Amino acid sequence: MNSITKKSTLLSAKKTMRTFNLIEAAAFLKMTPEGLRRKAAKGEIPGAKPGKCWCFYEGDLVEHMRSLYPSQAKASWGVIERRNIWRSTKEVIPGGSQLTTKEIAYKKALGHPIK
Repeated sequence: MNSITKKSTLLSAKKTMRTFNLIEAAAFLKMTPEGLRRKAAKGEIPGAKPGKCWCFYEGDLVEHMRSLYPSQAKASWGVIERRNIWRSTKEVIPGGSQLTTKEIAYKKALGHPIK
């Protein structure tokens, strides 16, 4: 690549390269600025803090959003696939007394008949 081609490539990249501050990037991603700040600080969303303010490159944010799309290998959004059905281990077995021990103690103390 010669110097003229490099220079024109850099100029065209500068024209299309757009950066956002925290508030603009949050609006772009449809999230709160505080939520975006936390995710950027954790490294979950690409961003840089060259000074006191966060900077986000539009291309990085678009790439991040695209990474959140479901892959083609996943089932479609309308299909819910259930392989394992988990049952509660605290199932109530019918029959027997429905009174708890506290209720029995209160009824005994008050002299009420216990059923």
